[in-house]
Amino acid sequence: MPTNAFPSTVSQVDTAARFPLGYEVTVPAKASGTEADRGEEVWIYVQASEALVVGSVCSLTAAATTYIIRKVPINTHACTVVGVAQHVIGLNAYGFIQKKGFASVLADAGGVTANLGLIVGDAVGTADAAAAATDASFGVAQATAAGATGNCWINCQG
Repeated sequence: MPTNAFPSTVSQVDTAARFPLGYEVTVPAKASGTEADRGEEVWIYVQASEALVVGSVCSLTAAATTYIIRKVPINTHACTVVGVAQHVIGLNAYGFIQKKGFASVLADAGGVTANLGLIVGDAVGTADAAAAATDASFGVAQATAAGATGNCWINCQG
């Protein structure tokens, strides 16, 4: 069950687990500052099976039974996306990735387009713009971006 009372920050990265994998934290909406009025954020604690950068789109490792994650493989279904890294998490390190809310998402070379859904991209760990309104997506782009991070609203399976 998500909680907002925990003795850490969502940007902390560790070499040993501090929380159970899959532990969720809900960060309440902020009333002021650069993140004001963007609603709440939900974060999930994971172990990275490979190094992640800001915006890396993540899924569980193959046949995973715990929250050990990887960069999502190319052109896989949007329902496999667990969350998106919002800070660097090194190989085999532990940390939180964001699964819901306003986030930076790494776009592939084809890019994401403002007001279109996000699908898994043509490059590992990236997002692409949905081609059709019926495409399953894990979020929506707020701005257009290609080959870089862009601002998006995400709602991942976790």
